[in-house]
Amino acid sequence: MGLKYIEQVKSVILLLLILLSLTLTFTIWTFSPSYNTNDTPIVDIAIAEKKKMEDVVKPYRLLYSHEDKLTGSTSPLILEKVFSSMKTWELQTVEPLKNKISFQQINEYIRTPNRLTFFYPAEVPIKTFSKILSFDDRNLPDASFNRLVIDWNKTPDEEVHLYLINTIKQKVYTTHVDKVDKETFSANIYKQSISLSPYNEIEREGQLSLYASNNPENIMGFTYYLEDISVAPEKFRNALFSNPSLVQSNPKGTSGKEYSDDSALMIVNYMPLELRYVHPASESNNAGNPAELVQQTVNFVNEHNGWTNEYRLHRINPATLQVSYQLYLYGMPVFSKDTSTEIMQQWGENRVYRYNRPYYTLNESTPIKTRDVPLSSGQATYDLISTISDINMSSVDEILVGYNLSKDDEQPLLNLEPSWYYLINGSWKQVSPELLGGGNYGLE
Repeated sequence: MGLKYIEQVKSVILLLLILLSLTLTFTIWTFSPSYNTNDTPIVDIAIAEKKKMEDVVKPYRLLYSHEDKLTGSTSPLILEKVFSSMKTWELQTVEPLKNKISFQQINEYIRTPNRLTFFYPAEVPIKTFSKILSFDDRNLPDASFNRLVIDWNKTPDEEVHLYLINTIKQKVYTTHVDKVDKETFSANIYKQSISLSPYNEIEREGQLSLYASNNPENIMGFTYYLEDISVAPEKFRNALFSNPSLVQSNPKGTSGKEYSDDSALMIVNYMPLELRYVHPASESNNAGNPAELVQQTVNFVNEHNGWTNEYRLHRINPATLQVSYQLYLYGMPVFSKDTSTEIMQQWGENRVYRYNRPYYTLNESTPIKTRDVPLSSGQATYDLISTISDINMSSVDEILVGYNLSKDDEQPLLNLEPSWYYLINGSWKQVSPELLGGGNYGLE
């Protein structure tokens, strides 16, 4: 009788354990923790705005070749109008036309009548360009170009040819567009060209030609108020560090501030209004793919809405994983000795390694002062600098109007003065106003 009673007790205990196990399991499955959303505040990392690829990959000049003359423009409104008429095109297969072409052959591509050439400041990967215009070709080459030549000599056959020329590597690729709407093409591209400013081709034996405007013109100069930018470094801190609450900040006297955590460092310089960020652990010695680098760098700035003004693709160096974007104002590049006018990224292992940039903003809609500045023609400027004995004119690769940005020494103002610049040995040099006005100061 005692053994039977013990067995009954065991059975009851076992049943209770089973029921308890089922209860706990059900509780775990149905438990929903109550989170306090106020413990982790949302950090605002939006600084300015995002950009599309077509916003940062732009030509700086277009040039039409007619039967007896050249006309051209650097106006962003005109360039956009002409380029927008091409956005309905579907480009066909891209093929190499010549493996190595001479500079004289490149000049011939551009001067042949009934052609339009877009000039780009950087070597644009064709795969990057496919995000701006539509390509039927799904196997685009790993190639790039800095001159886009559109040939409408075959327009009666409703076909337009395009030549993608790399003047640095001296290579040319070709593609075409079928069934182009001739009326739209003529209205937006050909008729537009007639009224543009005349240009001269400056031919140089064995070298690329230069193209210079033939008329003097007035360019608007601007003065902007340097608005309160003390909040900008804090926004970049929130954007660039994975956990902003753990970032330590230390003043650098009155000249700037340092922000750091266990993995990265950001230095803010109050003058010249720029910041430098580095993430040492991500450094890489590998070369990169140009198209991938452009996409990565655009995505990175978009992640924190970091396009504070108009910046355009300026330079790609696949060997060092560097991509630079130059500040532009009304279609003209901005240069400065007082502050940075360039966003530079150096990519690393799966993330940005270095990030250097300005943190000021030019409020283009509200300049506090404007003025007309008379400038000589591009041809007259070229003729003038060619008389300077210490300039090797064969090393000059371009001549154009840009803005010189300077900071007022006594007031929180930024002045932008239009000026002629020339590109020599990879650097832009200003033609000083004193030289153009007959002074004794020479080149800057």
